[in-house]
Amino acid sequence: MKKIFTFLFFTLVSIGVFANAGDTVWVKTFKFEDGRQSRQAKFQFPAKDSLSYEKVLMYYTIKCDPVNHHNQNTDPPCGEWDYDVFTDVLLPTEQLDNENNPIFDVWRIGVYITPYGKQLDIDMPFLNTDGWTYVSDVTDFLPILHDSVLLRDNNGQELLDLRFAFIEGNPVRNIVDIKKVWSSIGYGESGYWDGFPLKSFDNIVKDTTFALNANEKQVKLRTVVTGHMMDGNNSAAEFSSNIHKVKANGNVIKQWQILQNCGEMAMYPQGGTWLYPRAGWCPGMQGTVNEFELTDFVQNNSINFDYDVKADPNGVYRMYAFLVTYGEILQNNDAAAEMIIAPNSDPNQRRYNPSAFSPIVVIKNLGKNNLKSVEIKYGFEGTDEISQTWNGDLGFLQKDTVVLTKIPDWNKIEGNSAKFFFELINPNGTADPTQYNNALSVKCEKPLVFTQNELYFAFKTNKKPKETSWQLTDIYGNTLYSVDADTLKSTKSYSCDFKLANGTYCLTIADKDGDGLAWWANTDGSGSAKLQYFNEEGSLKTLYTFEPDFGSFINLWFAVNEFSQRGVQNPQKGEVPIFPNPANDEIYLDLTKIDGQNLSVIITDIAGKVIIAQSVNKLQINRIGVQGFNSGLFFAAIKDGKKRVASGKFIKK
Repeated sequence: MKKIFTFLFFTLVSIGVFANAGDTVWVKTFKFEDGRQSRQAKFQFPAKDSLSYEKVLMYYTIKCDPVNHHNQNTDPPCGEWDYDVFTDVLLPTEQLDNENNPIFDVWRIGVYITPYGKQLDIDMPFLNTDGWTYVSDVTDFLPILHDSVLLRDNNGQELLDLRFAFIEGNPVRNIVDIKKVWSSIGYGESGYWDGFPLKSFDNIVKDTTFALNANEKQVKLRTVVTGHMMDGNNSAAEFSSNIHKVKANGNVIKQWQILQNCGEMAMYPQGGTWLYPRAGWCPGMQGTVNEFELTDFVQNNSINFDYDVKADPNGVYRMYAFLVTYGEILQNNDAAAEMIIAPNSDPNQRRYNPSAFSPIVVIKNLGKNNLKSVEIKYGFEGTDEISQTWNGDLGFLQKDTVVLTKIPDWNKIEGNSAKFFFELINPNGTADPTQYNNALSVKCEKPLVFTQNELYFAFKTNKKPKETSWQLTDIYGNTLYSVDADTLKSTKSYSCDFKLANGTYCLTIADKDGDGLAWWANTDGSGSAKLQYFNEEGSLKTLYTFEPDFGSFINLWFAVNEFSQRGVQNPQKGEVPIFPNPANDEIYLDLTKIDGQNLSVIITDIAGKVIIAQSVNKLQINRIGVQGFNSGLFFAAIKDGKKRVASGKFIKK
C-alpha cells in the first residue's frame, strides 16, 4: 500500500525503531506544561548516521495560557508585545565567561515573532486546533541535530510545544557540511537591540570566499534577516523600505524588498499594530528564510558571495546566515508534493479556506533534470479520483503553484469535513524513485451551505470608502455583483440583493490600504459587512458576519443548496501566453490573437485580491510592471468590457 504523507498528522514512531522510507521518527522536546518561560534542556535525538533522512521538520506550536495570567489588559494569556524569540542549538566550547559559566557556540535554527496577545484567540473554534503550528524545514542542520542536543528557546510570551520529525528516506542530496557565515548574536551597540547596525552593515557583512573540498559538489546560502528599532525620522529598520541583494562573484543574482505585507498574514485580528508592513517579519510569523543556490557560481573550487543592503543611520538587522554544502543531486527525475494551499484546515492557510473553488497545490522538482511533465491525481479520500497532467519547465528545487482545473464533489461529503489528497506520478514520463514524497493529504472543512437563493448583502463603509471594494464571483471566476469604490461615500450603508442559482460562490472584500473595514490604530472609523436573508415572516436574519479587522482581504466561499461542478476544460476561458514566467519586474501579455472593443487586464493573487486593473491593447504584446508584487502566484484575466475572453497565470519571484 502506497504511503501518503499527511501534513501535520503523522504516525508516531519511537526513537530507535527502524521503519520504511517515508516513516517518521519523532523527537519531543519542550511542551505546553513547561509554562510561559524561556527554557533550556538536553534531549536525545537520533544517533548520527543511524538512518538516512529525506528531511527534518521542526513543529513549533504556540497557544495562549488561559489559566496562569492575571488580567487581559496587563497580563494577557498571550504576551502583549511582538517579540522576536529564538530556537537555538548550543554547542559546548572550552571557554568560560567572567563568572566561570560555560560559553556556548550558538546555532540559531529558528526565529519566531510573537503576536500581539491582547484580544488574540489562537485556539479558533472553527479551525478545530489546539494552538497554532508552524512547520519549518531544518534538514540543513542535520550535522548538529544528533545524539544528545542542548536546546534553548526563549519564547516567554506563549505556551510552547516543540518537536522534530525525522522523515526517513534518501535526501535530495547528501549534506557534507554547514558553516556559519554571519551571525549577529551578541553583536550590539545599545543593549537589547543586538544586531548589525545599518550604518555599518557593509563593513560587517563583507564579501566572503569559501574554498570547497572535492566532495562538496553543491552549495547554498541560507539566511534569516529581520529589521528592528524605530529610531530616526524614517523608523529604520523595522518599518523602512530597503532593497536587499545577494551577489556571487561580484554580480547581483537576487534582489528583493525586505518589507512584508502583514495585512495578508493568517493570524488575525490581533491587538497592537499588527497590520504595519515590517522588515522580514510580521507579528505571529516566523522570520523569513531565504535560500540562494550558488553552485553555478563556483570557480576554481571556491565560491565568492556577498549580502548588501542600503546604509541607514538608524536601526539594526538581526542576521543568521549559513553556507550549506552537498554532494551531487541523487536523482535524475524526482517530483515532490510540497504543499496543499486549498482545501486545507491548517490555520496558516486560513486566508484561502474553507475553499469551494479549484484546489491549489504546490509541486517541486527535486531531480537533476528539469521537470517538464507529471501526472497529478487528487480528490477527497473515499470519492472518485481525478487526474490532470501538468506541463511546465522547473529547474532543480524550483516550485510551481498549480490550480487544479476540476473540483472534487463536495456534494458527496457527509458531515462538515473531509480529507483531500494529491499525488504525483511519472515525472517526465518515468517512474519516480522516491515515491514516499509524492503524496500529501490534509483535513479540510466544508464551506457553508445556504438554502436561500436570494441573499441580502449589507455593507457599511468607514471614513475611507475609496480604499475598499467587494465582488461576488461564481465557480468560473465571473464577477456577478461588485461595487465601484469611486461611487462609495463615507460612513454610509449600502445593500445589494444577490439572486443566485444553485451552486458555488465566493464573496471577497478587499482593502487596498491593507487595514480592513475597522482597525483601532488609524482614523478610518469602522465599517461592517453581513450576508443576510429574509425569512418567511419578512424578518431580516444574518447568515454570516465578516470580521472587520481583516487587513488586506477576506473571502467567504459558500454554496447555495448544492456545490457546483465543472469539467476539466472551461469553455469560457482561453489561454493567454505570459512571459517571462517566473517574472521579476515585468511581464508581457501576448494578445496578438485577441481582438475586442474595450480590452482590459485584471491581475489577482491566489486569494482573489485585485492587484492591477488597467486597459490593454488588442492584437499586440502588452508590457505590465509587477515590481511591487509580493512573491507568489498571480492570475491575469483579459476582459472585453465585462466579458472574460482569456486568462493566464504567472509566478512573481
